[in-house]
Amino acid sequence: MMGGSDLPDPFDVVAKALGCSRENLSVESAMYRDHGWDSFGHVRVIQALEKAYSIHIDDAVIEKYVSIKAIKQLYEQLSKEGDHGSNDNAR
Repeated sequence: MMGGSDLPDPFDVVAKALGCSRENLSVESAMYRDHGWDSFGHVRVIQALEKAYSIHIDDAVIEKYVSIKAIKQLYEQLSKEGDHGSNDNAR
């Protein structure tokens, strides 16, 4: 299991999921605003986050992660916890 400092950068995870360059994303990037981040792109983003961070994002909170800002907050929370695999529903 990865330690908090070994977590992939959220910009890299989202860029790969959306098939765009990391440089095309900013903290202001969000669903329906950027780079193919439509409903299908959002499914890819959620799946990529779950895989990259070894977490399960519960269906009840999927809509919470519709922006880089929210995803960055998740990343920071997981980094602080250190044991991100124990996060069952990503709050």
